[in-house]
Amino acid sequence: MDLREEATPRPWHVVLLFLSAMGTAFILIWLFKYSAYGLDFTDESFYLVWLSNPFIYNGSTTQFGYVYHPLYVLLDGDIASLRRANIVITFGLGWWLTYSFLSSLSPASKQERLVIQIASSGIATSSLVLFDTWMTTPSYNSLGFQALLICSIGLLRAEKMPTRSSLIGWSLIALGGWLAFMAKPSTALALAIGIFGCLIVSRKASLPMLAVAVAIAIMLLVLSAIYIDGSVAAFANRVALGLEYARLMGGGHDLANVFRLDEFYLHKRGKFFIFVVLVGSCLGMWGVLTKRPQGPALSLVVCICLFLVISALCLGHITATVGMDEFQGLLMFGVMLAAMVSALVLTGKTTFAGLTRAQLTVAILFLTLPHIYAFGTNRNYWVNGAWAGIFWVLAGITMLGPFACRHKSWRFALPLAIATQAVTAVLLQTGMQQPQRQPQPLSLNDVTLDISSRQVPITLSSSYASYLSAVITLVKANDFKPDTPVIDLSGQSPGVLYAIGAKSVGLGWMIGGYPGSQQLVKAALSQVPCEDIATSWILLEAEGPRSIPAEILKPFGVAFPQGFKKIGTWRTPKGAGGYEDARTQELYSPMETERTLSACRTFRLGKIT
Repeated sequence: MDLREEATPRPWHVVLLFLSAMGTAFILIWLFKYSAYGLDFTDESFYLVWLSNPFIYNGSTTQFGYVYHPLYVLLDGDIASLRRANIVITFGLGWWLTYSFLSSLSPASKQERLVIQIASSGIATSSLVLFDTWMTTPSYNSLGFQALLICSIGLLRAEKMPTRSSLIGWSLIALGGWLAFMAKPSTALALAIGIFGCLIVSRKASLPMLAVAVAIAIMLLVLSAIYIDGSVAAFANRVALGLEYARLMGGGHDLANVFRLDEFYLHKRGKFFIFVVLVGSCLGMWGVLTKRPQGPALSLVVCICLFLVISALCLGHITATVGMDEFQGLLMFGVMLAAMVSALVLTGKTTFAGLTRAQLTVAILFLTLPHIYAFGTNRNYWVNGAWAGIFWVLAGITMLGPFACRHKSWRFALPLAIATQAVTAVLLQTGMQQPQRQPQPLSLNDVTLDISSRQVPITLSSSYASYLSAVITLVKANDFKPDTPVIDLSGQSPGVLYAIGAKSVGLGWMIGGYPGSQQLVKAALSQVPCEDIATSWILLEAEGPRSIPAEILKPFGVAFPQGFKKIGTWRTPKGAGGYEDARTQELYSPMETERTLSACRTFRLGKIT
């Protein structure tokens, strides 16, 4: 079947378009619904603390809080709205990139505007795999990923000549590079090397255009430095202090640990799922293209089965998870391999001959971008990189470009788009059924609680809601005011501080459990004004697995517990911080602020002299 002979899609093609469009809509509605559910008391709460007021901390290597802070203010701190905005931004950029990429591979396909848009939106759902642990709140992870998407869009448009489209492309590269630095400098460094290499090999590099991009990136960096710290020098000190914090913590972010080759492991179940996706996608695409009469029926059967899986997951009729542990994101290999195998079958030895140098270079870059995204993390690179799995999918689709170009259509890729949606839905299901450091599936959460100083509603498990409600009630009864400074020595409770509207002293998360956690806390508190230390309440979890000893406060003039009044005691719920056992937490209010202030100043003066 030659797609060029069909001026309009056949009825069964319309069915495929409908299934793909509905699959995208179902996934987005599903995510939007559960954006008001669940809260992780550690990492995600740290993101919220940073977003709410990033300007009170002197040292940081990631500046995502400053980038997203205007969004936080615009949405009045509403957690569900912040998550939905993050989902829309991520999916929108993924859709833009996919459309741009498919159009660049086959420019004539843009005549079928509806087909390419729907196919692009279906494939772009793979960008939402970023949220497969249900960490949908804006963070350095989402900002870094969005930066890669923007850079990639710019790369597709950038050319040697200073045309309007090319200038937009080079500007997007600069914007994406700046955002990558604001998210995670290690990713920005690796991205710069990858983009520059791609431009050189693809013969797109131009010294004037490169100068424009560098100038824009520098301008954005200077403006952000002034916005954050008032000067470039102060901003440089912030980053240097942030690097020192990372060194002190000993969390595996040093140079000896970031340059490494991690391994991955796929269970038999994972290999089976990848095989099913591979075979199903290939059969679906073959059914669209073959001249045999049974082709349309086969394609429809495959796509309807995949759509039923998507629907059942989104409507809550399937509660089981894929069960692949931390390497579940590698299911995207099934889609990538399906595109590659189909291309080899359809075009044989001419597959690579039909690709330009630029297209091949971009494909290679896309294969590496998930690792560029993960570069610098202390987690397995394959685990973190899978959150950027859309780039693996697009790298595989590159090989279908010559075929789409010959047929001037991407209609045959609709089954691949639906398969991508199915894999995405399966992975998101795991996040909703097993949200990070939460006790139960999101669908079982049934208590809505207003938290933070902005009184934003969030639907939690009964145990989590009871926990936070008890703390909120306690602090209100003891005249706790919003933005009251609190030193969190539990090592793992930024969620408690955010829930009561406290000002987290020292760091957005005084993280415990690392070899250098105590050194990190000391260094952070040394940057805090004595006025804040003297008026700080203290959250304690003496027997907790991440607990930071109260003795660490003595050099700052804090006499604990003598100068404090115990406000209350409570037990943490099961699963809080990722630990099954409940722990006792205590909250203390200061009683000798003037004495503490004097002692702190004396200590600081002694250090200076």
